[in-house]
Amino acid sequence: MARTAAKKTSARRRPAKSAPARRPAATTSSPAATGVADLAGGLKSLLGAVEGEVRAVSSLSEKIDDLVRKLNAARDEQATRLLALDALKSSAADGGLSSFLDKLIRPRVPRVPEVVPPRLKR
Repeated sequence: MARTAAKKTSARRRPAKSAPARRPAATTSSPAATGVADLAGGLKSLLGAVEGEVRAVSSLSEKIDDLVRKLNAARDEQATRLLALDALKSSAADGGLSSFLDKLIRPRVPRVPEVVPPRLKR
């Protein structure tokens, strides 16, 4: 029997692994870019909130101005009526009528106390 020559099997070479592909850095995910975007967004929302507060205060100021105009008109009317009552009192010769008019003319104590915030008292 003849021996056949054994073939040497050479070790197969494995292909060398290539370096992983580099990915370009995303500009929106860099810490500096997101920080600027967050800051800009924060400032924008802050300015929006300030604008809303300014609108609310302006609206309240308009309402206050309207109420002050109405109050001043009511005070003018009150002053006119008190002058008429003073003239009526001075023309009254009767003592009873005079004392009645004194009680009538005396201003009443306000039923609702006026609340003035400390900031407005300066």
